[in-house]
Amino acid sequence: MLPLLWSLISLPLLAADAEKSSTLHYVKPVDDKYVLESEVTTTPNDDGSTFVSRTVRGGETMTLTIRFDKKGQVVTAEAAFEKDKMKKTAALAFRDKENATLKRGGLTDYLKASPDVIVTTAPDWSDVLQLVRRYDAKKAGKQEFTGFWFHPVNAYQSLTFSIEHVGKDKIGVTDKVIDLQRYAINLRSGEYLVWADVDGKVCKILPRKKGTPVVLEGLEELTKDLK
Repeated sequence: MLPLLWSLISLPLLAADAEKSSTLHYVKPVDDKYVLESEVTTTPNDDGSTFVSRTVRGGETMTLTIRFDKKGQVVTAEAAFEKDKMKKTAALAFRDKENATLKRGGLTDYLKASPDVIVTTAPDWSDVLQLVRRYDAKKAGKQEFTGFWFHPVNAYQSLTFSIEHVGKDKIGVTDKVIDLQRYAINLRSGEYLVWADVDGKVCKILPRKKGTPVVLEGLEELTKDLK
C-alpha cells in the first residue's frame, strides 16, 4: 500500500515526464466501499499538453478532452457524453485570443471567448484541478477566473469561478507527513473545500454543504478526517 501511495503523491497535476503520460484516479464512497468517480490523464507533447478527464456516474460517462498550448491556454476541447449505446459530443475551438466556435448537434455557435478560460462540463472535476493549478500563492487572497461550461445537450454558460487559500493541514502515517493546502472553491455546482499537496495535486474535494467527497485513490483513509 505505501509504495503505491507515495508514488501517487509524487505525481504532478498537469505536468509529467516529457515522454510519458500521468494518470490519477479519484474515488468516492458508496455504501461500504469506494468506487471510481474520475480518471484524469495528462500527456505532454511538443505543442503543450492534452488533458483527458473521464467521469463515471452509474451507466453514464462524460469524457472531457482539453488541448493546451505551451502557455497553458486552451486550443480545443471536446465533451463526449455516453449512455447505453448513445453518444453525443460538443467541440470547442479557439480561433484567436477573442473568438471561438462551439459545434454540437450539427449547429455551430460563434462566441466571444478567450483561450485563458477554465473549460469544464458536467459531471466533471476539471474545473477544480485547473483552479488549484492556476492559483497564485504569491498574490494570495481570493482569486477569480472566467469559466466556460459546455455540454453536448445543454446550453453553454460563461461563468466566474473563485478560489481562496484558507488554511493548511497535515496527513500521514508513521514518519511520513504530507503537507496539504486547503482552499475554498466556488463553482457552478456549489461551494467546496479542496485539499492539494505542495505540487498542486488535488487530494480531496468536499462539498461545503451535504454531499459525497471525492478522494485521490490511495488516500482514502488518510484524508477521511479532513473536514
